[in-house]
This record gives sequence, C-alpha cells and structure tokens, in this order.
Amino acid sequence: MTARRLALGLSGGGDSTALLLALRAALPEVTLHALIVDHGLRPESAGEAELAAASARAAGAEARVLCWQAPRAGQGHARAARHRLLAAAARDAGAQVLCLGHTLDDRIETLRMRAGRPGEETRMTGPAALDPSPAWPEGEGLILARPFLGLRREELRAYLNAAGARWIEDPSNEDRAYERIRLRQTPIAPSEEDLLLRRSDAAQAARARLQSRAVSLIKQASLLTAWGGAHLDRRAFRAADRDVALKALETLVLALSGAAAPPAPARLDALLTALLSSQAASAGGACLTAGGVIGRDAGAAGRADGAEGAAALTLNAGEAGVFDGRWRFRVERPVRIQPFGGREAAPARDVPPALRPGLPAIHDGLDGSRLGVAGLDRIEGVRVESLAPARIDARLLPCKPPTWFDGVKIAAHVRAALAKPVLRPNMKRDNAGPAPVQAAQDVSCGKENS
Repeated sequence: MTARRLALGLSGGGDSTALLLALRAALPEVTLHALIVDHGLRPESAGEAELAAASARAAGAEARVLCWQAPRAGQGHARAARHRLLAAAARDAGAQVLCLGHTLDDRIETLRMRAGRPGEETRMTGPAALDPSPAWPEGEGLILARPFLGLRREELRAYLNAAGARWIEDPSNEDRAYERIRLRQTPIAPSEEDLLLRRSDAAQAARARLQSRAVSLIKQASLLTAWGGAHLDRRAFRAADRDVALKALETLVLALSGAAAPPAPARLDALLTALLSSQAASAGGACLTAGGVIGRDAGAAGRADGAEGAAALTLNAGEAGVFDGRWRFRVERPVRIQPFGGREAAPARDVPPALRPGLPAIHDGLDGSRLGVAGLDRIEGVRVESLAPARIDARLLPCKPPTWFDGVKIAAHVRAALAKPVLRPNMKRDNAGPAPVQAAQDVSCGKENS
C-alpha cells in the first residue's frame, strides 16, 4: 500500500496548532509533515519558526522550516511566496493534500470584505473546503484542504486549552490598520452571517456550473497540439455565453502560457474579442494569431501583461524538472532546455511563425548542440510531458483528494473532544488555561497560512 502522507501549513498560531493536534489524533496512521514558513521580514521570525517546528515534532509530526530567500514587503507578495514554498515542500514530501487552518470566522471575514467591494456576485465564493493550490507549477496536483471551515475560532481555542497546548498569539491580529482586523472587531448579527454564507454557497454553485460548461466548451472548441499550442474554433466560442467563453479562454491561456496567474479581466475580454474578430492579440503570456491558434508568447517578458520570460532549465542524467510552467522533462542524459529563439523553420509546418520562438528547444548538455524541439521530436534519453491537460483539469474540475483523507472526520474529532474534554492532571477547570505565547508584530497579518 502506498504510504499515506499529509502536509500541514503551520504558523504556530492557534488555528494551525489546533489543526496539528486534530490531524495527529484523527489520522494517527498518516505521516504528517508540518511545514513552517519563515518570511524573514522580522528579526524574530526565525526563532518563532523554530518554536513552531519544535511543537510539531513534539506532537509526532515531521517538521520543516521553509525560508523565503528574497523577502518583499506586502501581503500579496508574502501570500504568493508562502504558497510557492508550501507547495514545493509538500511535493518534496510526497503529499497530495496540504491542510490549512482556516475557520468559519475566516470565511465570514473574507466574505464581508468582498461584499463591500464592487464587482460581480461570483466574487463571493470565498475559501472552500477543497481548492487547488494557487501556486504553479509548484502546486501541480496539490489540493488545499480546510477541515475547520465549519468551526469557530473560539472552539479551537477551547480545544487547545483542553489539551493543555501552547500557541503563538500574533499581535497583528489586534492591529486595526488592516481591514480584516477592523471587521473582526466589529460585531455582525447572526442573520447577516447567514445571509453572507448563503450568498457564498450560491456563488460556489454558480462557479461549479460555469466551470463545467467551460470544460465542455474546451473539449468542443479547442484542439491541443503536440508542440504546446491549441487551435480554437471561433464559431463555437461565438455561440457560447460570453462568461463561459471567458472562463474557457482564461483556462487555456494559463495552460498554454505556463503563467502563474490569469490575465487581468480587461485583457482577457480583449483577447476574446480578438478571437471572435479573427485578429491577433496577446495577454497573460499567451499569443493568439489571426487564424485562431494560441500558444506561449515568447516575447512577453517585461511587457504590460506582466508575464515572465522562460528561464533555461539544465538537467543532469536521472533528473527531472519543469520548463516554463508547461513541460515536464525526465532525462537520462545531460540536457539544457531553452526557448527555440528565432523564426527559422520549425520541424512542423503547423507552428505559426509568431509562436515558434516559444517552443522548448532541447540542447545537449555537454557540447551544446540542438537535439530537437519538445513535442515535435523524439530524443533518445529524454521524456517530455505537456502539463496543459493537468492545468486545465486543476482549474475546472472538482478536487478529488485521496480516498483515505476525510476532512469531516478531522472536524468531528474537535467537536467530540469539546463534548468530553480530557484535562491534564495539573490543569484547573477555570479560565487560567495555558496562556498563548505573545509574538512580535507580523506584517503578514490577517490570517495564518491563508
């Protein structure tokens, strides 16, 4: 039987510490990897990360501290870096599921923030019990699980106190400079919470229907090529509802460009208009020809769409790696993969000249000679796999965790523990339970491992 492995994003805060204990108790046979991110943005962060790691090891988990090597201020940068680090470490550990400690309170706070901003109702989806990892390509095949989305933060604190556990209380959780904290400190009526949750459930159901229709449109109106592009049927896109066409096109842009994030809505809308009008256009690192062929835009680096250029990938014999977020290579000989470059003739006539520079050219790692082009040539000792189908599935199909993973069971363990609390002999039945450890100000603010 394949070893059962599970990853956990652990900050040392109350929610993720409760999740650590619940996972260990509810799934004792599973190897649990506690992953702690040290953002390096504060002098105290390294020590706090080591404290969290020690707590994880004491609970029977394997702990690993992940360091952000090039820290940048700002919640967006920190969140993206955190997801990349966690996803890569989960993959290294052989885990298909990464558990995060978000609670019902976090979900409601997120929905309150989104409800106060302009935009379509689809923005009200909020965090789900199961989501694909937002990191790419590090998060390929990784599922984010949030077993505590139905539990209140105060329930987790009661669970920790009953277990005699210690955790870090982040003082930024009291800093009203952050919108989430202001909302957290502003009471909301239960009826308003129920309304937000109903809106979110409806938005999630609508999103699922939209994704299902986008899958059907992609199957009907796109033909993926061996060299990493796709031929699009503009008549089928024109016949589809525009929101379905936009979702399908957005997914194809991500799958064929290898970009980490989709293009801005305005640029995606312009790209669809160009497709329906038989015009050439580009967005999000993808290039669309007037003939309806779309693929990686090798000239996107540094342009307004923000897409990065493809970095060369060097592999030694026996190694594997991902090039440009689009191709996985497994090699038995030294090779170097880099963009094809100029517009000279490619081995296949169906590659439009505008898309040839983005083809992955494979070079001998010893003498530098070109061996061929990924997707077009068979090269001895080199196995190539396109990640486009996997990216499409991850964006549009429901997440399916391993059959042995049961998030409901994990939350039920907490409820059962609170129904019959087991106190340590030296604990008292009063409010003097284990005090949380006070941490220094954390610029990430808002939610641990969000």
